[in-house]
Amino acid sequence: MAKPKTSRKVRAPVRKRVPPKAQAKPKSEAKPKSKAKPKATRKKTSRTATPVAAPPERARVDFAKLTLRDALDLAILVEEEAQERYQKLSTMVGGRYAGDAGDVFRFMAENEARHAAELQARRDEMFKKARRAISRDALDDVEAPDFTKVNVFMSAREAMEVAVEDEVKAYDFYDQALPHVKDPGVRELFQELRDEEKRHEGLLRKKMKGMPSGPDIDPEFADQPGSDPG
Repeated sequence: MAKPKTSRKVRAPVRKRVPPKAQAKPKSEAKPKSKAKPKATRKKTSRTATPVAAPPERARVDFAKLTLRDALDLAILVEEEAQERYQKLSTMVGGRYAGDAGDVFRFMAENEARHAAELQARRDEMFKKARRAISRDALDDVEAPDFTKVNVFMSAREAMEVAVEDEVKAYDFYDQALPHVKDPGVRELFQELRDEEKRHEGLLRKKMKGMPSGPDIDPEFADQPGSDPG
């Protein structure tokens, strides 16, 4: 007898496991962009320029156009004007004793003359004998003492106080002119002259220390100036 055929077990085909597709991660919700803070705007502070003082009125010149030669001539005229005024004052006061107000004014006249001569020598060396373009008419008591501050019987100390005021007046003149000067040589000269006036003021103040205040004589009982033996 034929052997019965053994039935083969049919295996079901093995399905390959396909790895599940990686699920795309959900896009994280975009964070809302934070609103950019507005840049702090700096308040524009209006820088107001420091106002420049007006040029001194005691000299009718255009400081912006001043040349070094003209500046030297101006400085010489300032010294000459002061010298002449002190000489006049020395004849109006004093005459009573050595070192009185008249002698103080004579001393100041000599100082101004010496300073003018120094400036003139400097000018001649630089510019020879070139003509002056500035006249005395352009000046108005830049350093010259004020007649109204003088009295016949003033003391030496009072005369010295007048001289101090004149040095301060000359300092202010050059100091106020400086912002209007364009020429570097003129600027340097004016700075030098200004500082020199300051030194003169200091020397006079030092000399005044210890001097008695005035007037020397009560005007009601005094003789005319020059009549007392000096």
